[in-house]
Amino acid sequence: MNPLTKLWSLAESQPDSLALVSNAVQMNYRELSDNVARFAASLRQEGVRKGHVVAVQLQPELEAVLILAITQLGAVSLSASKLLLDNYNKQIDFLITGDETQLSKVNTRIVIDEEFMLRLGSMAKITEPEALEPEDLVRLSFSSGTTGIPKGIPFTAERLELRSASAQRNWMQLTPGMSLLGLDTITGILALFWSVTRGSTFYVSRSAQENLELIQAKGIRAIETSPAKLKELLEIATENETHPLQQIFIAGSLLNDALALDCAKVFGVNPSYLYGSTEVGAASVGAFEPSENNRLGRLVSDVELEIVDANLNPVSVGELGNIRYRKVGMPAEYWNSSSTHLKGFVDEWFYPGDEGWLSAEAYLYLAGRNDDVVNAAGSKFNLQTLDLWLSETKLFDEVASFSYQDAGETKVGIAFVSKNPPEPHVLVEKLRNHLPNLQLGEIIRMSSLPRNNMDKVDRRAIVELAEESNA
Repeated sequence: MNPLTKLWSLAESQPDSLALVSNAVQMNYRELSDNVARFAASLRQEGVRKGHVVAVQLQPELEAVLILAITQLGAVSLSASKLLLDNYNKQIDFLITGDETQLSKVNTRIVIDEEFMLRLGSMAKITEPEALEPEDLVRLSFSSGTTGIPKGIPFTAERLELRSASAQRNWMQLTPGMSLLGLDTITGILALFWSVTRGSTFYVSRSAQENLELIQAKGIRAIETSPAKLKELLEIATENETHPLQQIFIAGSLLNDALALDCAKVFGVNPSYLYGSTEVGAASVGAFEPSENNRLGRLVSDVELEIVDANLNPVSVGELGNIRYRKVGMPAEYWNSSSTHLKGFVDEWFYPGDEGWLSAEAYLYLAGRNDDVVNAAGSKFNLQTLDLWLSETKLFDEVASFSYQDAGETKVGIAFVSKNPPEPHVLVEKLRNHLPNLQLGEIIRMSSLPRNNMDKVDRRAIVELAEESNA
């Protein structure tokens, strides 16, 4: 049941069809299968075997080929980051990197340098994918890590197939389509495996400029992105051009009205929310509504979702509570990690750590994350809601709120990015009108806000930076 079996049949039936495309690289199915076979042979020579956990840290085109080569061998791939290498080095058997100076506690490094590439041409190709059972692990994707160490989500051969089919059914319908979120996200991985096992083209995400050029050149009709990456795209796109986009899905965090309006002006598309998780997949899809920017849409057909209280009892329609949902084939637990109350996998449900409610019209609304609920100086609110309000003030290019402890007292700070000189007195006045009881603490100007692989703002990292500046 190795997913790469389908790649080899496509290499025979449509060898000249484009399989992998970026601004820098273009491969048809014959070339992609040949590269996968040679890399697989070279990795086997380095000692990679079925079941080994292999971290990859390379430029995206090369990473895509290496992920497929690792799958060809029946090994388990993951996209490496410093955070993952620091916390999971004992569970990782190999690190594949293009940087020979890369410092890592992983025992075995495979450096993809000029010498390695020269050896590829002489390698005897491995054209037979390693046999896999449905329950064999093939890929590890990781949670955002904004509230702790990222947790690994295990994708077996069967689960990868189920998730790919669910994604295609729920949101990957318009073609050609492209994920701008990268191979370190599950949407990027699903796009890769769905494309090269279905005979379509996988479009590689790189910089905003390169992505826009690729969208224009290849007539990309649908993208899946984050508010931050959409903003980058809009900053370089122009209204007077004809754009092929017809569908824009937003994942990771909520949109503000101004960004959605710019999207409609420039691309002629009203964006849609795609709410779900790396762990389970899409839960709801729906068009962005400016008057209700936290309305995520209606539930997809293959999800079961409930709103429950702290004791895990379902609440009434319209009542705020904890979101939980489940799908056929989802994991029972994290990889080498465990779940906790209202977070993770509990009794065959997945709890994403979000609060929300279901309306009488069956729309799902998001109130924010449990961890972002703050009670400071008599004001109780969710930081995500405050972030949206702050962005609507148009005082910043980027902005995020955070909470921290100061002498035993909970305070709220604001981190922002702005090309213009800061005007704290204007902000304080607006906040006083919006949240009269809130005592604003730290106001930090940054060159960029720290974000995770899903482009969510990493509040924990902001707090750490604030603590360092005050040390």
